[in-house]
Amino acid sequence: MYCTHCGQQINDEAVICPHCGCETGRKRIAYNDAKSTGFSVLSFFFPVIGLILYLVWKEDYPLKANSAGKGALIGVIVSVALYILVYVVVFGLIFGVLGNGMYY
Repeated sequence: MYCTHCGQQINDEAVICPHCGCETGRKRIAYNDAKSTGFSVLSFFFPVIGLILYLVWKEDYPLKANSAGKGALIGVIVSVALYILVYVVVFGLIFGVLGNGMYY
């Protein structure tokens, strides 16, 4: 491979040209990157932590970042759905009880 900036021949795996110091456009490969069920579960229960992990890891560890991000997103969606369900049930019971008592 040749450097696109200085034209010198460099190693095919090089991320930075050793001659001119410019980036070659290749990304570093994270060998310990893998999908993580643990981070998904953690992010489900604590979505803010999942969002932070996603933002920190999205460049270097994309698979771990996606696991954390998906867990956080699912956690937020489930919690919003539960809040809506509880709201509907509680107000349905309150107005149902009050409504039945007014007609006697």
